[in-house]
Amino acid sequence: MSRNLKIAGSLAVAAIAAKVWAARRQPAGPSAYLPIDKPKPVAEGIWIVDGAPIHAMGLTMPVRMTVIRLGNGSLLLHSPIRHSPALAQAITELGPISHMVAPTTAHWQFMAGWQQAFPQAVTWAVPGLRDRAQVKKSGLRLDRDLGETAPPEWSGTIRQGLVRGLGLAEAWLLHEPSRTLVLTDLVENLEPARLPPVTALAARLVRGNVGRPALHVRAALLAGGEQARSDIRTMVELAPDKVVFAHGAWFATDGAARLRDAFAWV
Repeated sequence: MSRNLKIAGSLAVAAIAAKVWAARRQPAGPSAYLPIDKPKPVAEGIWIVDGAPIHAMGLTMPVRMTVIRLGNGSLLLHSPIRHSPALAQAITELGPISHMVAPTTAHWQFMAGWQQAFPQAVTWAVPGLRDRAQVKKSGLRLDRDLGETAPPEWSGTIRQGLVRGLGLAEAWLLHEPSRTLVLTDLVENLEPARLPPVTALAARLVRGNVGRPALHVRAALLAGGEQARSDIRTMVELAPDKVVFAHGAWFATDGAARLRDAFAWV
């Protein structure tokens, strides 16, 4: 029996490898959500900016940041994408940049470019980010940590909370005027037809993240126990109209229902 299992396992691995090899020979899809590096309105006072695809663990993925105008007219950049002078000019036409947010322990690498261009902006980080060796080595300045409630700087416009799992923390922001929930990695909605072949295959075979958390995020949340479940319930109960996140097609409609579906396993 064990020999048969080994053979079956080897055949499965060989089949996946064959699919990967075949996928490499297929043309790539349009990974980025065009136009890139241009603020696109979600609602009054909130925009998304889609960036050039990023490369992580051998995969190519679309990436997105969110820009929110606060009550005093200044702007908050959530999960900044790669800085460029042209993009910075386009954003500052909407208002002065006063805050930059690193909402997870993974989405901080591009903040340094924005910090150099806008040193007066306050940089915020999810708890634990400043303790990471890679962050310390980078020299990135992190001014304040994000908490379970919004600070006075944006409490009139944005509600805030945390979702915590094993080795995972993500801050969510709810833009109250438009009922738009802003996430980063808690939900992904990758569209295989838009992805380069190997990434598309990974999305189909192992990631399981069509409008849901990626499998590694789900595992961290499950390991987080009651704390993670409570955090998720609090977030889902917000019942947003729209849900924006960093990777894939965001929920422009039916946000509350689609968010419930994403976390129905909790």
